[in-house]
Amino acid sequence: SEILKHAASNSIADFINVKLCCKAFERASIYENVSMEKVSLVPRHKCEKGFQKRCKAANNAEALYRKGMINCFSRRKSESGLRYLKKATEKGHVEAVYTYGIILICLGGELSKQRLRVLSSLHLPKPNEGSSRMIASCRSKTEKFLRCMWVHVALTGPKGICCNCDCDIEEKPNHSTPSECQAWDASNDVGHCCDYCFWDREANLFCSLLRKYLVN
Repeated sequence: SEILKHAASNSIADFINVKLCCKAFERASIYENVSMEKVSLVPRHKCEKGFQKRCKAANNAEALYRKGMINCFSRRKSESGLRYLKKATEKGHVEAVYTYGIILICLGGELSKQRLRVLSSLHLPKPNEGSSRMIASCRSKTEKFLRCMWVHVALTGPKGICCNCDCDIEEKPNHSTPSECQAWDASNDVGHCCDYCFWDREANLFCSLLRKYLVN
């Protein structure tokens, strides 16, 4: 199993070749935990598509996350996409937790109440403690993914602060502006703010990014 994990991390071709060496390797093919780092975010080649399909069937967290993203934002299958993202979230996939939590914020209603419970599993530093590498990593992967696919679905961010705190965070308008696009790459040091305000701001920035890649 360890040899196969290393082979998959190197290339899909290596993984397939090692697997075909003998029955022992074939039996040890555990797709749930193999790395998908060498597989394109949106596979184009037959071997990559087959590999990703097997990983998804084995509940590989990265494969579930990718399927969820594509179904939510490209194939207009939001319910199916959310189910995949939720599965990936339950397996602790960081980017899935980030995306799923933000989608819950944007959907509002009863689902929105689950957002902090979901997002708190990221164990981020408090918003007023400065920038977070984890947030930066999630943003980076999100944009990288959106660049690779046709985005047909946008989200509407929260309209305002839902609490009565004394946050000094600046509210963002609910439409894309150059300053919002710049803010996506900027530091998360937003001054004193509560978790609700921090994630509302993050949701608005996420929605702005979706509109940036939206196919008209």
